[in-house]
Amino acid sequence: MRFHPAATELSQRYEVPGFSLRWDVWGDAPGPPLVLLHGYTGSVHDFALHIEALASTRRVFAIEHRGHGRSSGSGDPSTYTIDHLVDDTVAWVRDVVAADGQPIDLLGHSMGGRIAMRFALTRRDLLRSLILMDTTAWAFGEEHAEWRQVAVAFLRSIEPGQVPPRTPRSAEDDLIEAAVPQGWIDEKWMIRDQMDPMAQRALGIQLFENHLDRVDHQLGDIPCPTTVIAGEFDEPYVSHGRRLAEAIPGGRFVRIDGAYHSPQLTHGVEWLAAVEAHLARR
Repeated sequence: MRFHPAATELSQRYEVPGFSLRWDVWGDAPGPPLVLLHGYTGSVHDFALHIEALASTRRVFAIEHRGHGRSSGSGDPSTYTIDHLVDDTVAWVRDVVAADGQPIDLLGHSMGGRIAMRFALTRRDLLRSLILMDTTAWAFGEEHAEWRQVAVAFLRSIEPGQVPPRTPRSAEDDLIEAAVPQGWIDEKWMIRDQMDPMAQRALGIQLFENHLDRVDHQLGDIPCPTTVIAGEFDEPYVSHGRRLAEAIPGGRFVRIDGAYHSPQLTHGVEWLAAVEAHLARR
């Protein structure tokens, strides 16, 4: 897999009850490591095009959530909750990334951002700074009720053992295809088709319907410098992103013009500049 950064001898396993999670590390520079958390139905591959640049001046760690990417699945929807993913991430960072006690810079995309916020509130002693990317701490509003009902009905139709269904084509897909190599796209779908469909079903329902992981009432307790990044056209995440930056002490908002939900793919130069500016500021 040419573009998958995990196609190296560095790929390792971290065991949690019932799952084997795959993780990777790049770079050998001293100093605080950067940890990348991918989003719902994603994988480490989502950051592949930037690993080399990010790892040139720091160690970069990334893990694939249970049921995603190369990590194992269970086929049991009850084993897929945001709580489980937060616990997995906290344990892995504690035991592997920050085993020497050095705090981390943590970047979370979409669902990964929700995990990152919970991490910040759970283990602030392990956190140096936070980057939240196209994510939210709030439930979707009534203006999104019809969309959510359609999405949840679609998710409830997913059956065990089937190839995880793909979401409908969006305006962002055209931008991605124009910005990234075809090989990257081919690998994306190969990896995506390997995820546990029960992870897609259970986590999607929680994200779009139940909102059990909301932390909006605790944002003032996030203790570290935070940059919130969102694409200009990624509603409601861009408006929620502004709210996040206002609610978190030391928060800062960066809008990437022309982008949607994955600016690291469609506007890689601007995205990388925003990440590096955050790390330099900190």
